[in-house]
Amino acid sequence: MSSAVADASSADHDMYHFLMELNLLDFSELEKIKELVSTKIIRKGDYLIRKGSVCKEIVWIKSGILRSFYINTDGVEITNCLAFDNELMAAFSSFITQHPTEENIQAIVDSEIEVLTKDQLNTLYTESTQWQTIGRILTEYQYVQLEQRIVSFQKYTAKQRYEELLANHAHYIQNVPLQYLATYLGMTPRHLSRLRGKY
Repeated sequence: MSSAVADASSADHDMYHFLMELNLLDFSELEKIKELVSTKIIRKGDYLIRKGSVCKEIVWIKSGILRSFYINTDGVEITNCLAFDNELMAAFSSFITQHPTEENIQAIVDSEIEVLTKDQLNTLYTESTQWQTIGRILTEYQYVQLEQRIVSFQKYTAKQRYEELLANHAHYIQNVPLQYLATYLGMTPRHLSRLRGKY
């Protein structure tokens, strides 16, 4: 599940600038990220991780869209998270516990990502208390994001959830297939199609 968002310019869509804006690391600590992070392309339809695997990396989306989904008992894919440019993404429960994940994370469009492994992050934790603080901040952020999503389903209508997504990510959601977006919002594709026609 995602995501931690940085308010960086389009030229600074990388993990280095995201961490720099947290204002917790000194120059030498930041430079280590340049040495550790690797960049790769995930093609549309390819997977970052599949159900049953153990998540061993956290990624920064330089460009693209990733979705996390589960498969329910009826065999239906339920999208539980969408992550866009300038966001972090991982199967976080598996990343923390190192147990197999129930999530699948897939690229909706060709996506360029930066990768930091679990082992690399643990090494950084041992070298600096500031890195431990960053880990705590990101974990807390994930909890807040999860709680907000639960509240949105209890408090708001599917139409209100769509309007919020439209307000924040209008330039992205046109690239998200209707069936993925519908399950993410908790509505049928038919309902979403009618709703889209009004905007």
